[in-house]
Amino acid sequence: MSTVGGYKKMNWNSKQPAWKEFEIARARRRNAIKQFQAQSDALAYAFSNAFNNQINGVGEVAAMTAQARLNKRVAEMQKSMEANYAKLDKLV
Repeated sequence: MSTVGGYKKMNWNSKQPAWKEFEIARARRRNAIKQFQAQSDALAYAFSNAFNNQINGVGEVAAMTAQARLNKRVAEMQKSMEANYAKLDKLV
């Protein structure tokens, strides 16, 4: 049995110093926090846009409904006025 083989089999690999492990763990945590913050910001922005689009959509639907109602009322008034003018034409 060789020394190198025994060295690896006995799990005698040298470890990094504790400060280096803490530094690596801190860097991983920092990256995870940055990634989480970016994802949270993106999610908040998406919800904000969805809410604004919904508000705008509801406003547009309400405006279109009001416009259709006004157009219908104008058409009724025009028919009424045309009927009145027709009556006046018959009198004259």
